[in-house]
Amino acid sequence: MRPLLFVFLVLMISLTGCTEQRDEKIIRVGYVSGPTVLLHSAAEEFAERVAQRSDGDLRVRLYPSGQLGDDRETVEGLKLRSIDMTVMGCAFIGWYAPEYGMTEAPFVWRDYQHIDRVWRGEIGEELRQTLRERAGVEMRHLWYRGPRYLTTTSKKIYSPEDLRGLKLRVPELEVYIKSWQTFGANTTPLPFTDMFMALKLGVVEGQENPLATIYGNNLHEVQKYIMETHHLIGFYVFCTGPHFDERFTEREREIILEAAQFATYWHNREVERSEAEYRRVLTDAGVEFVPVDREAFLKLAKEKIPGQFEKTWKPGLYRRILETP
Repeated sequence: MRPLLFVFLVLMISLTGCTEQRDEKIIRVGYVSGPTVLLHSAAEEFAERVAQRSDGDLRVRLYPSGQLGDDRETVEGLKLRSIDMTVMGCAFIGWYAPEYGMTEAPFVWRDYQHIDRVWRGEIGEELRQTLRERAGVEMRHLWYRGPRYLTTTSKKIYSPEDLRGLKLRVPELEVYIKSWQTFGANTTPLPFTDMFMALKLGVVEGQENPLATIYGNNLHEVQKYIMETHHLIGFYVFCTGPHFDERFTEREREIILEAAQFATYWHNREVERSEAEYRRVLTDAGVEFVPVDREAFLKLAKEKIPGQFEKTWKPGLYRRILETP
């Protein structure tokens, strides 16, 4: 009887373990940023907070570095339920709501306070409702990215005239393409996941991103100069998919959204604190920071860019954003 009893106990333990595994809900979070980027650290804070507050009943599984696809595929994953949430750049706004494409226009934002006031106001609610209806994406929180800088492999850029002919990687978004063409660059739209190799092989000679992205994705290994353009104060958007409400109970949603708010605060505080640190480590790595004639870029942006999107951007919205106090 003892061998049979032993087999019975082992079987019961195995079944109990399987039941616990079935009861544990896995929250799948995918994004293109790599594991060395601050965004990933904030995602880890989110995961830890969820596990603690749910006593382990909810577990977050992170998929950095585009493991589940680029941003386009990630949005599709939200709709197809292959992932539950993501943190991504604003390119998807241009894909699904091109009339709001000025959110990624250079020199449209003054500072983070300006962004927050627009986001929490009438314009922000209009945008969230539009994305909800067209893409099934719920835009929950903004994660600051730091100002964007232009970088190049071997050429210093001081003014728009210096950009002429430069092969510049830009996101696959019309506002980026036309804006940098306006400044004089020869634009090459590429997914983020293809950018490092394109820079390394000389397919493109430059790109533009915040310092955290430049350092976190080792772009300084293939870029020599960082131009202090500060042309866009960008942000990521923490998003959930259309099945969020039905997949999780009210209590689970409360835990997840509180953890998301906590991670948002943690991330944004660290972004503001770490800008000087990124500048230091990039300088130590041999990258040179180059001052530019920002007024020359700003003048071109204000004069030339809005008119190129008269048939696309929502009438008056560019002006409404600029005039938001």
